[in-house]
Amino acid sequence: MLQITRRLPLALLLAALFVSGAPLAQEGDAGEHEGESHQDDGKQGHEEEREEKHNEEEGAVHLTEAQQSLLNIAVSPAASGRANENIRAPVEIIFVPDLVAKVGPLLEAKVSKVLVDLGDRISTGDTLATLDSVMLARVRARMQSLTAKKTAAEAEYKRERSLQKQGISSEEEFLAAKARFLTMAAELNAAREELKAYGVSSSQSDASGLASYALKSPINGVLEKRDVVIGQTLSASDTPFLVVNNRKVWAMIKVAESDIDQLTLGNDVRIQLPSGKPRVYVGKVSWISTQLDETSRTVLVRAEVDTPEGYLRPGMFGTALVSSPSDAALPLVPRDAVQTVEGRDVVFVPGAERGEYQATPVKIGAEANGWIEIQEGIRSGQVVVANGAFDLMSALTAKNRSASHGH
Repeated sequence: MLQITRRLPLALLLAALFVSGAPLAQEGDAGEHEGESHQDDGKQGHEEEREEKHNEEEGAVHLTEAQQSLLNIAVSPAASGRANENIRAPVEIIFVPDLVAKVGPLLEAKVSKVLVDLGDRISTGDTLATLDSVMLARVRARMQSLTAKKTAAEAEYKRERSLQKQGISSEEEFLAAKARFLTMAAELNAAREELKAYGVSSSQSDASGLASYALKSPINGVLEKRDVVIGQTLSASDTPFLVVNNRKVWAMIKVAESDIDQLTLGNDVRIQLPSGKPRVYVGKVSWISTQLDETSRTVLVRAEVDTPEGYLRPGMFGTALVSSPSDAALPLVPRDAVQTVEGRDVVFVPGAERGEYQATPVKIGAEANGWIEIQEGIRSGQVVVANGAFDLMSALTAKNRSASHGH
């Protein structure tokens, strides 16, 4: 059985909260003396029903919103494997390169309006800023000129073709007219493609000789950089905006040389961070380096990790637990997920209601690398309280002690 010796002050605080009445509803007290005129068998039936409900409730913790705000409770699916087969290694979080966009103009332009701010959620195609560009106006003017020249060259080409068929114009004059038409058409197409590359479809410029240019985001994400002010002139090499989609990140893991043989693509990976609100992130190995770092004697391994709430950020460090495949896999939970309540080892699982957690008795197996095997009681993949179970155990103990004193 696990010995609980840590965080006594918080346990006392919880006990005070729950015993003083902040909180846990005691069911079955109301109506205790009602129905005294019922027959004995009716009384017995109600007593048995009340006793059954009491047994179910005595292993459950119901937290109010205020109580939950005091506790750092994190849930995650129970892993699958064997405790002594997990690889434990340091990890650094980085962005997925394809999900990061540095956004800037493709030509020199002056900022006329900024439409976004830091932290804004951006969709593909959203305009980040509008710019005015003399260079773009020149490209548009050239396209207008080429459009007129092409029209004239096309008319001349058609006329020379008609005259050549009538034997009035020479072959040489006809070919020259055709060449001028094809040249104008090619130059006009090139100008159109240039405007298209700038994301511009209109060929109009304003009276000042400037052309408006919309700077758009190529990806979905969050605006992480806004290094620009109205009136600033940007060059084609400037990238004043940074849009990042951190719903998926890369976890770069340094695995010791002695553990290389346990690595395979698709291995489950769980990321734990040492600071901040406790969280556990799950991913899979997607790449294993073929090179060994001669200094650290480690191999670099990459895991892709989904972070729907976008909490993981580049530069964060933590611990990666890589699960090796096993024919005799068992459910695995972090060591602190297993607590002892009234002499029984339990794991807390979320209940049907918000703030409800049920202490589920389990039979534990081997412990290694910060993990405990669960032989009976829960299944692999079942959502359990991975962090904060000690606090729930303290709350449950306080609740049961309060209930026993009330009888």
